[in-house]
Amino acid sequence: MSDAPHRPKPASVGVEDAVAAAVGASVRKARRRSGLSTRELAQRAGMSQPFLSNIENGRSTPSVATLYKLASALGVGASELLPAGTDEGVVVVRAGEGVPTGMDETPGVAQSVLLAGAPGRLLEARWCVIQPGQPAGDWFEHAGEDFLHVIEGVLRVELGTGRVEQVGAGDSLWLEGHIPHRWEVGPTVGATLLLVTAHVPGATHGLK
Repeated sequence: MSDAPHRPKPASVGVEDAVAAAVGASVRKARRRSGLSTRELAQRAGMSQPFLSNIENGRSTPSVATLYKLASALGVGASELLPAGTDEGVVVVRAGEGVPTGMDETPGVAQSVLLAGAPGRLLEARWCVIQPGQPAGDWFEHAGEDFLHVIEGVLRVELGTGRVEQVGAGDSLWLEGHIPHRWEVGPTVGATLLLVTAHVPGATHGLK
């Protein structure tokens, strides 16, 4: 038996575990309500059944992209799969807090931190940090609107229309969510940005 001192988990780890459990319960509830088996939902969402089981059991926290895939397969809004809060109309997120998730399941993908957003909310705000050369997720297409403001670095925004915009520190960009879009950074300069999504009640969100 080791005599090494016990080191408690950081508070953020406990929060992540609680969020994973809550999201898993929401996914399982929505799946059962839709009458789908784990195998059927996994096929619809384009993922393996074991991975879906890990999500439902709270052993894995789904990325933003995976959450959208599941919501689309279930015919619900992505925010409906997030844990409900008891905010009484006001939410304060202190510096360093928030729920971290990857943009998708790509190894080494950029991380985002959910600052605001819960079932029934119209707005979802995320703080995103993309390192130089780091992948930032695949194509997204959804109802509603996106607004992003670049804090540091340079972000390349590619649109399904063929349009490409370079936005740098201090620049902002708004777009209609139904336009396919994805974010990229260069090999030497990353980006830090605030991303705000306005949802349409009852609409589904997902990848292109």
